[in-house]
Amino acid sequence: MDSIMKLRMVAIASLVAITFSSCSTTPVTGRRQINLMSDTEVAKMGIAQFEQKKAQGLISRDPRMNEWLLNAGERIAQQVFWDMPMAEWEFVIFEDPEVNAFALPGGKIGIHTGLFKEGIVTSEEELAAVVAHEIAHVTARHSHEQLSQAGVLKAGSAVTSITTGGLGSMILNPSMISNMASWDRAKESEADRIGIMYMARAGYNPTAAIKVMEKMADKYGTQATYRAQLDPNIGHPHPSERLDGLHAQLAEAMEAYEKAKEMQF
Repeated sequence: MDSIMKLRMVAIASLVAITFSSCSTTPVTGRRQINLMSDTEVAKMGIAQFEQKKAQGLISRDPRMNEWLLNAGERIAQQVFWDMPMAEWEFVIFEDPEVNAFALPGGKIGIHTGLFKEGIVTSEEELAAVVAHEIAHVTARHSHEQLSQAGVLKAGSAVTSITTGGLGSMILNPSMISNMASWDRAKESEADRIGIMYMARAGYNPTAAIKVMEKMADKYGTQATYRAQLDPNIGHPHPSERLDGLHAQLAEAMEAYEKAKEMQF
């Protein structure tokens, strides 16, 4: 066995060992995931990005929207403490017409005013559905997983370069981007399943999540229309697909909601 082949075998063995020894489990779904990143290091990235976003964006001071967000954020955050103990939750509404919301590591959640102005969110319960979904991205450590998967792909590229004698590219190529898009698709569906449980445990009727997604489906129309509005590298499922997942989780979520109501009295 020549020296290059030996190096290749050692590199592959090391990569496999690191991958399998760095697994964690997502809340609610219990899915095993690759996680090579610590909460602390990923949170630093998220906090820095959120501070930049706040400095560049216009923050909404609408009293009703902010009251809803404060209530929903606090109630749901209390339910997820053990899923992400180190999170410093912060919830901000940004003046942005896009129908969107986002989550960053460390517990930073941004909501766009477009959700309210387009009639997607018309109550605190519906906002709770959006907030719970974004919180689920954080507690499921989807950013950790995305970074970890990118790292494994880069490491795999480096292993390939050993066999060819080249230096190898540490930049993600189109095929890698395609793989990551499919992961993003799975993460959206998983965050829906986790989020509907979180809002139910916080005492919000989980049917509100169904209502929000139905309005999203009406807004975006057909699959083709929806895809045309997205970045081609993003694999978000159509709202109608996400509705299927929410309906599948609804019975369990309703049980959690009824228990939460009993505990409130």
